[in-house]
Amino acid sequence: MSLKNLNLKKVREASTFRKMAIGTWKSAADPSVYGLLEIEMTKAQTLIERIESEEGVSLTPAHLVGKAIAVALKKRPELNGMIRGSRLYLREFVTLFYQVNIPGGKDGVEKANLSGITIEKAENKSVIEISEELRERAQKVREGRDKVLKKNMNLFKFIPWFLTRWYLNLGSFLMYGLNLNMTWAGLPRDPFGSVMITNIGSLGVDKAWAPLVPYSRVPLLIAVGKVSDQVVAENGAPVVRPLLPLCVTFDHRFIDGAQAAAIAAEIKECFRNPQDYLL
Repeated sequence: MSLKNLNLKKVREASTFRKMAIGTWKSAADPSVYGLLEIEMTKAQTLIERIESEEGVSLTPAHLVGKAIAVALKKRPELNGMIRGSRLYLREFVTLFYQVNIPGGKDGVEKANLSGITIEKAENKSVIEISEELRERAQKVREGRDKVLKKNMNLFKFIPWFLTRWYLNLGSFLMYGLNLNMTWAGLPRDPFGSVMITNIGSLGVDKAWAPLVPYSRVPLLIAVGKVSDQVVAENGAPVVRPLLPLCVTFDHRFIDGAQAAAIAAEIKECFRNPQDYLL
């Protein structure tokens, strides 16, 4: 049925993720800060090629970024935490949240869902271990073998659209506000971790900034773009180098500009010496 005065039709069916997205943000206003960090990838690409050749492990820039941010947050533990109520709380270890695309519909895109996987204690794992754990768990999610997540996704199908925001905020309050175990309701323990990472480069996208997810309590989100050759100045001369764009969004209530610059410096150091930091 079309609206009387507008050329619009109500969508009768949508993906679970689209329903969650509408329940997540009441408006476009939020305390987000957006930044761009460009990483020189010459040494990192050499490392990726060597590991793939010697170990048979498939690596992407997103795996390296995950390890680098884990190293950075271990060195800057005051930035590894969340806001509960009006107070700051810090985490004991670094948990990475990788967003995972679950194809759906005839073309794999129309009703695709966006889910996620957490990698706990990432500061103690090599980039190879992060890659292997992510691959195994992503396969489990895509095949519907993650029982807790599957239970939550199935429950969401029956929640009316106008109640999604209530449901998401209530779940966040029970898990993070009251520190309750909600696995019985299909909500994993601490499902979002320290930082969200989404690999937009795998979709062929150079740069894009993603919004924070309020109910997740995660103050930092990194969209990993596509590596491309760019002309940069080196010793006063123009040279071509592969650059990886990291599109960063952070909660200004939790992280300020000076702290963001400190994290950026740590990440750059990891990529300047990937053999030392990432393995």
